[in-house]
Amino acid sequence: MSHASRLHVNSPTKTAPRLPPGPRGLPLLGSIHELSQDHLECFSAHVRDYGDTVLMLFGPLRFVLVNRPEDIRHVLVKNHKNYPKSPTYEPLSLVLGKGLVTSEGALWKRQRKLMQPAFHRQRLVEFAETMVECTREHLDGWDRRGLVTADATDAADGAPVVDIHEEMMRLTFRVVGKTLFSVDLAGDSREFGDALTVATDFVSRRTESVLKLPTWLPTPANQRFRRARAALDQVVTRMIAERRAAPEGHADLMDMLMRATDETGTERMNDEQLRDEVMTLVAAGHETTSNALTWTLMLLGRHPAVERTLHAELTRALGGRAPTFADLGALQYTEQVLHESMRLYPPVWMFERVALADDQLGAQAYDIPAGTIVGVCTWTLHRRPALWPNPEAFDPERFTPERVAARPRYAYVPFAAGPRTCIGNAFAMMEAKLLLASIVQRYRLELVPGQTITPDPGITLRPKGAVKMRLIRRDAP
Repeated sequence: MSHASRLHVNSPTKTAPRLPPGPRGLPLLGSIHELSQDHLECFSAHVRDYGDTVLMLFGPLRFVLVNRPEDIRHVLVKNHKNYPKSPTYEPLSLVLGKGLVTSEGALWKRQRKLMQPAFHRQRLVEFAETMVECTREHLDGWDRRGLVTADATDAADGAPVVDIHEEMMRLTFRVVGKTLFSVDLAGDSREFGDALTVATDFVSRRTESVLKLPTWLPTPANQRFRRARAALDQVVTRMIAERRAAPEGHADLMDMLMRATDETGTERMNDEQLRDEVMTLVAAGHETTSNALTWTLMLLGRHPAVERTLHAELTRALGGRAPTFADLGALQYTEQVLHESMRLYPPVWMFERVALADDQLGAQAYDIPAGTIVGVCTWTLHRRPALWPNPEAFDPERFTPERVAARPRYAYVPFAAGPRTCIGNAFAMMEAKLLLASIVQRYRLELVPGQTITPDPGITLRPKGAVKMRLIRRDAP
C-alpha cells in the first residue's frame, strides 16, 4: 500500500451536513425568483410541502425557515448569543440608523438599558391618560369632519367613508409623540406617514435585491427615497433642536436620552445618535400599533358577533365613561380580540437571525452551518394547524387564560422573544387596548362592501391600499 493510500484510509471522513428539506430552485439562483411573488403564500406553501423546517437558497445565501416553538425558543432564547440579527436588516439602517432595532452588541445593550425605564409600569400609568385624551380628540375630529353616520340605516352608498388605516396611522403617530417626547406631532402626521411609506417600500425592495445599487446614484427610486428620508429627518431633527433649546420641564424619554452618559459619566449622545433612537421609536413605535388596530377593526367589521361581544364587555366594564389604566385588567375580551388579530395579521411578520457558529435544530437534528440566515415567520407559525385548529378562523376564545396555558410558550411571538423582545410590547398592548376600547365604545365600524383587502408583507404587515370603513355612531349610554 502506498503512502498516499495509507493517508487516505486513515483520514477521518467528513460527513456532509444534514440540511432541512426545501425547494430545489434554479441552478445558481436557487429561489430568488420567489422574492417577486407573494411572500406569505410562498412561505405557507413551502411549510405545507416540506414541513416545519424548510431550507431555501437565495443565490449564495442559505435561508432556513423554522416553524416549531421549540426551535424558536432555541434560536431566540436558549442559544440567542449564536443568533444575532441577520445582515438582511442592514438596509433598514438607511432609515433608522443605529437605533435600537438595528444596533447590536455593546451599543444595543447600552441603549436598551438606558431606555427600559421609560417603559416601566409607573410610566405606563402616566401614559394611559394621554393615550385616551389623544383618542378622544381624534374621534371628536371625525365628528367635526362629517365622517360619522348617525344611523345604521344611513350606512349605504353615499355615506361618509374613512380609510381606517390612514386614521390609525395619524392617531398612533400623535400618541407616540405626546407620550414619549412631549411633542404634538398631529400637524406632521400626513407628511411623515407618506414619507415613511416611501422609505419602507424602498428598504423592503433593497432587502430582497441581490444587486444593491449605491443610494447616491441618481436613479428615480433613489431620488424618491432621499426625499422621503429628508422629510423624516426634518421632523425628528426639529424635535431634537426644540428640546435642546428648551431642555427643562420634561421627564420623558427624550429627556432620558439627552441626559444619558457613557460608562465614564462624561460623554453624552450626539445629535446623530439621538436622531437614530428617536427615529426608531417614532417610526417603529407607531407603525406596528397602527397596523394591529387596522387589522383588528377590519376583522371586527367582518365578524359582527365578535364585535357585539366586545362592545358588551366595554359597556359592562366602563359604563359609558372613558377607559383608564385601572380598567385594563377588566378588559379581558378586548385583549383576546387584539391577540387573535395579531395572530392572524402579525404586525412584524418575519424575524431573521444569522448563525455565528455551526448549530443543530429540532428533533431531526438538522445542521445549521455558520452563516445561515434563520427566519421565524410569524405568519406561518401563527397558522400552524397543530397549534391552532381551524387556523384561518377569527376566534378570540383561543386566548382565554386556560387555552393560552395549554399551548407551547413560543407558539405565539408577535413581539419576538428572548433578549431582543420588543422593548415597547407592554406600551403597545396598553395603547392598543385603550384606543380600541375608546373607538368601539363610541362607534360601530362597517366595512364598505366590494373591496379586496390584502396584506402587504414589507418591513411590517400593512394592508395594500386603503381599508374603507363607515363610522356609525352608537346611541348615547
